[in-house]
Amino acid sequence: MTKKPKKVEARYTVVLDNCGNPDRGQDPSRRLPGTVRKVVSVEDSAAASKACRDYIEENDLGGGNWTGGEIRENGQIVGKVAYNGTIWPPGEFAVGMKPLWPEPKEEVSKPKDPLEWEVAQVDTPYGPILVGGCFRIGNVKSVEGKFAVDDQHYEFMTYATFEESRFKDIQSHNLLRNGVYSDTVTSPKKVQDAVRAAVAAWASVPANMALIVRNEIKDQKKSIQHVERQIASYEEQLAKARDELAGHHSRVAELEEKASQLESRS
Repeated sequence: MTKKPKKVEARYTVVLDNCGNPDRGQDPSRRLPGTVRKVVSVEDSAAASKACRDYIEENDLGGGNWTGGEIRENGQIVGKVAYNGTIWPPGEFAVGMKPLWPEPKEEVSKPKDPLEWEVAQVDTPYGPILVGGCFRIGNVKSVEGKFAVDDQHYEFMTYATFEESRFKDIQSHNLLRNGVYSDTVTSPKKVQDAVRAAVAAWASVPANMALIVRNEIKDQKKSIQHVERQIASYEEQLAKARDELAGHHSRVAELEEKASQLESRS
C-alpha cells in the first residue's frame, strides 16, 4: 500500500482585513458590509502577496480600505503586505527602506540624462547635506544616514529659492527621526540656522552659484522640450482636423451634385 506524502505545514500566516474609508463616506471603525477578517496560512512571500491581492480584488477595496497584510512566522511579525502586493519590513516606513519582496532588481546602467540636475554636497555641523535644483525649485536635503542631532539620526528635505547670483530663501523643515515618515519632529532653531547658514555660505561662492544657473538652463531646456511636444501634438490634431474638414467639403460637393441630378430628372 502506497503511503500518502506527509503534508508540509505552511510556514507563515497573513492577515486579510479592511475598514471603511472616511474619504468615501464610510465608517473607519467597521469593516465594509459583507466582508470578514481572515488569517490564512501561506508558504512563501509570493503566496502571501497573492492572498492579499485576491482579498482586495474580491472585496473591491481601495487603498484607504486596506488594513491587512501583517505576515507572521511562529507568532513574530516578519513583514507587511502593502495594497499593491509589495512586502515591506515590519515597522514604520523609513527613508531608504527596501522591499522584502519582490527583491529590488539590479539597476541597469542607463545613459546619463544630459538634463539631469547637478547636486553639490555641503558640510554642516550636523552632517553633510545636498544642494541642487534651480532658481524656483532649489532643494536641500540630508545625505541619507549621515545627518545627526544630539547623537540621534534624522533625515530631512526642504526647498530653497535662488536668484541668478545669490541664495534667496529656504523653507523651514521638520526632521524624520531615523528616517521614519510618521516620526516627524520640529527641527530645532539651531539646526534650521545651521542649514541656512551652510547653504548661504555655499551660494556666496560664484563658482557654486554657477551650478544653480546650469540647472536653471537645463530646466528651461526641459520646458522647451515640453512645449515642442505640445506643438507637435497640436500640429497632428490640426492636420487631422484639416483632413476631416476636407472630407466634409468633399461630401457636400457630392451631395450638391446628387441634388442637381435629381432635380434635372423632375
